[in-house]
Parts: sequence; C-alpha cells; structure tokens
Amino acid sequence: MTNPKCLKCGTDLTLNEHGIAPVLCDACAGVAGKKARKSLLTGTLRDYPATTLLLAINVAVFLLMSVTGVGLISPNWTALLKWGGDYGPFTLGGEYWRLITATFLHAGIIHIGMNMWCLSYLGPICERVFGRLQTIGIYLLTGIGGWLLSLAHDPTGLSVGASGAIFGIAGALVAGAKFGELSLTHGQKKALISTVVSFLVISFAYGGFSPGVDNMAHIGGFVSGLLLGLPLGGFARKHKVYRMGIFAVSCVIFFAAGHQLVNDHGAEGLLARADAASEHKDFLKAIRLLEQYRTVQPDNVDTLTWLGDLYSATDQRDKAAAAYERALKVNPDDEDAKEGLDDLRDAALTTKK
Repeated sequence: MTNPKCLKCGTDLTLNEHGIAPVLCDACAGVAGKKARKSLLTGTLRDYPATTLLLAINVAVFLLMSVTGVGLISPNWTALLKWGGDYGPFTLGGEYWRLITATFLHAGIIHIGMNMWCLSYLGPICERVFGRLQTIGIYLLTGIGGWLLSLAHDPTGLSVGASGAIFGIAGALVAGAKFGELSLTHGQKKALISTVVSFLVISFAYGGFSPGVDNMAHIGGFVSGLLLGLPLGGFARKHKVYRMGIFAVSCVIFFAAGHQLVNDHGAEGLLARADAASEHKDFLKAIRLLEQYRTVQPDNVDTLTWLGDLYSATDQRDKAAAAYERALKVNPDDEDAKEGLDDLRDAALTTKK
C-alpha cells in the first residue's frame, strides 16, 4: 500500500495513529494558511470605512489632546479625567457618557500606537465578515462592556483606551468564525481563529505583567464580543431585524448592569463630583449634586453642613439655615452646624445695622 501524497506538491504524507493522513504537507499547509490570512485583508482602509472612521476619531482626539498641551508620552491623571476618562466615581455618579469617550482616549503615543495597529488589522476583518454598521456597534458595545466589568472590579479607578473594544472585536470574530456561518472558507476560518487567539494570548500576557493595564476591561470587552459574535455570525447574519434585535438586547443587558453599579456605588460618585465642583467654585453644581445625594442619604450630617456652607456661599440664607438646623436635629452636638448658624445670625445682624 503506497503512502498518501500531498495534493499540492506530491510529498509523501505520514499517517497518524488512527491511520488518517492530512491533505497537505506541513510546508504547503503553512503557505495555505498565509494565503488564507492574506485573503482576509484584501484592499486598503478606503475599502473599510467603518474601521477608517474609528481610527480617525481615535487619532483626531489624540492630536487634539496633544495640541492643547496634554503630554505625548504619559498624560497626567487630571488631563485624562478632563478629556473624558472612565473615572469610576464620576461615571457612576452620573457622567455616563464617559463609557463612550474613554474608548477613544489614550494615555500616550505608545498606547494609541499599539491599539491603532491592532484595530487596523482586526477592524477590516470584522467589517468584512459582519458589516460596517455592525463593526461600529461591536466596537461601542464591547467597549462599554469592558468598562462595566472594570468598574465592577474597581469603582474608584481611572481607565482609558480602545483596547477593551478591540478585544471585543476579537471575541466577536472568534465566536462568529468558530460557531457561526460566516462566508469564509475553511482555511480562512482556521487562519482567522489562530491569528486572533495568538493576539489574545500575547495581549493578555503583556497585560498581566505590565503595571497600569486594565485587564478587567480587556476581559469584559472580549466576553461581550463572544456574546455578540455568536448570534451575529449565526442566525442573525442574514436578517436585519434580528441583528437590530441583538444590539437592542445587548443595550438592555448593559443598562441593567450599569444600573446595578450605580445603585451600589453611585452615591459616592455624587460626592466626588460635588467635591470637584466645589474646588472649581461651581457651587450651584455642587449643591445640585448634594441634593441628589440626599435622596439616598437624607440625614447625613456632613452632607447637610456642607450644603449649608454652599447655600451660604451663594447667598441662599434661608436654605442654609434649614440645612444647618436639619443637621442639628440629627446631631445636636455638631459643631460645624452650630458655627454655621452663628455665622448666619451675625451676618443678619450686620445687615440690619
């Protein structure tokens, strides 16, 4: 019995323990894999408008940050916060838009360079197999999913970057290629999965040994991508209504998760935002935030005296007196509230004179 031969070059193939031989030899299989990977990336970025748009927004934001004086190598904490970084107390305290803006911010040129390189590779593949609008939807939703897991792990941290969304694209591609019915050849699917898995292993390994890397956002983005990619690559692939339904359901799930995080940590976030507003002399905003906090903690003495001080600073003496008196009703020995009331009485006497 003659040995089976490679269908491409005719080299003898070795049978495995089950008596089965591959179709191609190792050399030809390697070449086929390279061709399959290359065939996934035909065309230029002009052929992938969704990816180009995402790249352009990320780069434009980074350039704007740079020309306004934000450091190119290692931007400081305050600058990232100002530009919309995902800072737990502020995000959970009501600035929910940070879940989007943080996905387009980067902490230095190396950070954005690595992320844009990954996006420029995975984005066109995602756009080809899922579509343009779906690619943008996957990027945004999995980015949010990444931040939600990051906030659940550490509700006091500050994070920025597109990597959670990029991991989300990777997860969607793995799920779609492995379990879906995408219009790819067997070789392309195999090449896609091996490439994405290699990317994931290297990225997670790098994140595990590098300080400051938010691996929770990476994991959250990747898992979100898996959950999106499975239906998008399967039953929803050819049905627009189903695709819209998948994204709608995902939004509802993320809303529920975010709502729970706000219930658990939002009150502390309101105090953090009020403190920041006070530091910037925006007393009216601080008052509004503290009044929101009072719906959760109506009899917190420190908050009441703080409100009294802010009302006094904005010449709302009746409200200031009411806040101090409420604080003294809760704690008759509170010295700050007593001092605040005394100052109001002295100011009233001075005005009469």
